[in-house]
Amino acid sequence: MASRMAVSGAVWATVRGPRQQVEIGSARPLGPDTIFRIASITKPIVAVLALRLVDEGLLELDAPMDRWLPEFADRRVLRTRGGPLDDTVPAARPTTLRDVLAMGSGLGWDMTAGPDDPLLGEYQRLELASAWQPPVLRPDRWAELAGSLPMAHQPGEGWLYQFSYDVLAVLIERATRRRLDVVLREKVLDPLDMHDTGYTVELTEVDRVPSSWFPNRRGEFVEVAPWGDPRLMNVPVFRSGATGLLSTAADLARFVQMLLRGGRGPRGPVISASSFAALTTDAVGEAASAMAHEFLEPNRTWGLGVGIDLDARHPGSHPGRFGWDGGTGTSLWVDPVSGVGGVLLTRQGMGSPEPPEHLDAFWDAVHA
Repeated sequence: MASRMAVSGAVWATVRGPRQQVEIGSARPLGPDTIFRIASITKPIVAVLALRLVDEGLLELDAPMDRWLPEFADRRVLRTRGGPLDDTVPAARPTTLRDVLAMGSGLGWDMTAGPDDPLLGEYQRLELASAWQPPVLRPDRWAELAGSLPMAHQPGEGWLYQFSYDVLAVLIERATRRRLDVVLREKVLDPLDMHDTGYTVELTEVDRVPSSWFPNRRGEFVEVAPWGDPRLMNVPVFRSGATGLLSTAADLARFVQMLLRGGRGPRGPVISASSFAALTTDAVGEAASAMAHEFLEPNRTWGLGVGIDLDARHPGSHPGRFGWDGGTGTSLWVDPVSGVGGVLLTRQGMGSPEPPEHLDAFWDAVHA
């Protein structure tokens, strides 16, 4: 597997069998205790937190989120996708937590947008956009600016990647009146003994975080973050639900175990059975399906926090399998039908939404 990669090193974990046995392996120069920037694997973890807050009665899936985010009340929607920002119609209804978890908030990366797209231009000008790194604005300022822009589609009637989970981060912090990293630690990470997972690392641990590499326009990999980056010791200004977490293969294997148990951790449920079902059930409605598949692979849909495989006829597909990949070269999926799950962590970033060859090779090996 490592020989197929342009940037050397990988760590992986598999979880299998009735006792959910964990096996961890690694390829040099990385070792089993390496801490990775996991990018979009942040999304399933923060989605589980949101659903736990639903279980506890603090949030409701179908209630307007205006109570916590008044900046998003009385929204306007572009009359035409990609059209002028002042050519809008009123939103048909308020946006809900369900819309946000389902990538239906009307904010996000539009795969059809050209360089002159007005809404994309505003995202970039106002520094609202997140990718493998979170926004640089403070959450309140981000919400103020994002809420001032029109939605690309009516609530829940489209699907755009990424920014909904930035909205989610602000929503959770407003509802709990605490920083996202603190709530996530209390509600999800500590109950699962994921002690090496978080938005920061300690001074003594920073050298466990390797460099990150991404392809440039010529396809050559360039270093975008150094090994042992001291900036990782600082709590991010914006704690995103879309990206930004750091973790290890061992910690993510514990998250996989919880998913294989239907939401149960080692000391009891982390989320309820109904919330687990919502997480792992197709949430892309008919109105949003075409837009969703501009980003998602043909055999895949989206639940309330994970991608879900649908079609056994598609190469590499395992119906019922769910999980997600991170743009920094990370992958976490669970196959409840086969009773297996796995994690692959690399430092070779992805240049497109399509998974690289080594990811497909890894999952073929897991299912073999």
